[in-house]
Amino acid sequence: MRLLLLLLSILFVQNTFAQNTFAQKSFIFPKVKQEGSSTQQFTPKNWTVIETAQGDLNNDGVDDLALIFESDKVIDETRAYGDNQSDIIKETQKPRILVIYFKDKFTGIYHLSVQNNDFILRSEEGGRLGDPLQQIVIKDQQLFLRFRGGAEWRWEMGYTFKFENDDWFLTSAINLYFNQNTGDMTERIYDFNTRQLFTTVGNLHRRDIGNRKSTEILFFTQLRTFKTFKKPWAWEILPNVYL
Repeated sequence: MRLLLLLLSILFVQNTFAQNTFAQKSFIFPKVKQEGSSTQQFTPKNWTVIETAQGDLNNDGVDDLALIFESDKVIDETRAYGDNQSDIIKETQKPRILVIYFKDKFTGIYHLSVQNNDFILRSEEGGRLGDPLQQIVIKDQQLFLRFRGGAEWRWEMGYTFKFENDDWFLTSAINLYFNQNTGDMTERIYDFNTRQLFTTVGNLHRRDIGNRKSTEILFFTQLRTFKTFKKPWAWEILPNVYL
């Protein structure tokens, strides 16, 4: 009898350990290649390139490369909303990766500048409008990312990053929130270099002169980067205002 109880106890402990180990196992993002000459070389196994942008990002006269990968597999993923630290919402979707490569003007080889696994919104994060990812563009040595989503009330988010002092800084952003039926809207344009916020409240269908405009100073300690700004809606830049 004692032997049976001992065996049952051992099985219980082993089963509990196995369950805990499985529960704690999380999805591991692949590390992309540090250098190469083609998109195919950079694409991880079981991932697909869904967006590509080319243009000069470091002012050397050579077109650099930005790619967005999407996993071929659906996973359970926790995502941050409302602050820049806590992963508070669990979603079942395909994760995405943003990578940026600088091209060597002499060798033609691309060298990895940054890999970001969080910032790009997933296909299920746009509400009724579907995939929120709208645009990735390189222009004037800057990277532009655009998203949109919602239903009757819709939102559009735009972010501009620039490579300076060996890092990627968020230099400007735009947040438009509007009602598709009535046209009621609030638009906020952020200039982080000048620390200014330009707000327009009114109606999309009204003459611009009829909308209310204001300008205020933004207070923050330092510019955000891909490392310190986790993803859209994760920075409470003003009370109850998330960027």
